[in-house]
Amino acid sequence: MQKLNKEVLQIFAVGAEFFVWMKILGENKFSVSLKKLPKAFIITFIIVLFSPFAIFEKILSWKKLRNVKLKYQPIFIIGHWRQGTTFLHELFNCDPNFEVMTLYESVFPNHFLYFESLMKRIFGWFLPETRPQDDVKIGVDAPHEHDFAIANLSSMSPYVGVYFPDNQDLYNKYATLEGMTDKQIRRIKTSFDKVIKKLTLLKKYKRLVLKSPVDTARVKFLLELYPEAKFVHIIRNPYEVFYSTRRMHKKLVPVFQLQEGYTDLDEFIFKIFEGMYNKFYEDIKEIPDGNFIEIRYENFVTNPKGTMAEIYKKLSLPDFEEAEPFMDDYLDRTKDFTPSCYNIPETESRLIDSHWHKIIEKMNYKKPI
Repeated sequence: MQKLNKEVLQIFAVGAEFFVWMKILGENKFSVSLKKLPKAFIITFIIVLFSPFAIFEKILSWKKLRNVKLKYQPIFIIGHWRQGTTFLHELFNCDPNFEVMTLYESVFPNHFLYFESLMKRIFGWFLPETRPQDDVKIGVDAPHEHDFAIANLSSMSPYVGVYFPDNQDLYNKYATLEGMTDKQIRRIKTSFDKVIKKLTLLKKYKRLVLKSPVDTARVKFLLELYPEAKFVHIIRNPYEVFYSTRRMHKKLVPVFQLQEGYTDLDEFIFKIFEGMYNKFYEDIKEIPDGNFIEIRYENFVTNPKGTMAEIYKKLSLPDFEEAEPFMDDYLDRTKDFTPSCYNIPETESRLIDSHWHKIIEKMNYKKPI
């Protein structure tokens, strides 16, 4: 039972609004695999238990949120999963001039303004010390992806499809936002606006640095909301990205699923990467000059502080010297972490190339020897 409780609190749907969770279950015809039923019941119980907190926070905050005006538009870290976005997010978090969304705030977007102390204590009891996919240390205050908050406010995120992989295609459209109705677009815009305003209020109007791989496919959408937003795109050798993403899904996704696994995991990874980057290369021409920089993972992990200095200069971000000592401290604490290396067979190299060769050429990577 203790193991089950830990797994339940690791499923980030526990922070969803009750009616959003009912919508998700309804969209999937309440189709939960038999062995996952206890987990689904406990998730539903926790959401019901926390619902009064969400109601009180909505009542207490609505007037304040209506009056929130952004002093600075956000910085968005983009790039496919396993391309180094977490490391980049952590280094930005070292700068006292910036603020990030934490794991707790991402999972509980309905509660974090007024009930942070209580909810963090409960959530922290059930978190593992490291992420299952790569052994990176985590905690309730660690930088995290805002798309989990979008999922819990609206259900309109590809991450909902991780819970219900049989219906993954329904949720994948929320990455590129293609084929969505005007009503759906307005709803996801409302969710973004609510998340950003609540964070801005909580973080005392400091500039937000936000990270979600999903945003790689919706740059144009983000520019409609925040025309002067800045973007840092990190790329990595796609051959390694494929292997690392496959490893992530095999280790992490079973913890989240309420149904059985993908029928063809490799095909799923190929499809997501290709769809994401086709949309990305359409959208980046919309970004104003001086608001975009692309960095390479290989250079970044070799010279992280030098790469950060380059980012600050390109995006005209102030006070890099003030942030340097904090970055040095973080890099010293994490110096023993070793990224995974992959020995890629020729047969799989050819398979990856057959799906992604156009994107690989745009990123200027070579086939591994």
